[in-house]
Amino acid sequence: MTWTPEEAARELLHILPMLNRLMLAELRPEAGDETTMPQFRVMTYLSQQPLTVSAVARLRRVSLQSAGELVQTLVERGLVERIPDPSDRRQSLLHLTPAGRQRFEQTDQRMQERLLPLMKNLKEREMAAVQAALPALRRILLEANVDAND
Repeated sequence: MTWTPEEAARELLHILPMLNRLMLAELRPEAGDETTMPQFRVMTYLSQQPLTVSAVARLRRVSLQSAGELVQTLVERGLVERIPDPSDRRQSLLHLTPAGRQRFEQTDQRMQERLLPLMKNLKEREMAAVQAALPALRRILLEANVDAND
């Protein structure tokens, strides 16, 4: 049976919260670690390239003030640093510190390790369907101008 777009959307909306809960469990395995999913998303962006606070706000679809507060928390925790932008001295570029990069990579690795046994439970046909579906979902989200890391 082929799903309608409505059925596919409904199923996706049921699955995403489960995936988010799974990832949140891996985000804070250590007692006292207060990293939130929005903070981890910012670290994901910065693992790919330095950004301004304005760019973070656009990617997160939040106000400049909210993005600034999110970034400031990461700066205070020593995970992100501000470096003057050589092309625009009025701005700073946000970079992961070595500790921030290490934290990001460890957390990202734990998340992948948590998903791996689940993915190994897929039958060959199911894995082929996932392999076809995920790039298609990425494509339509990018076409709709939705950030892939959001």
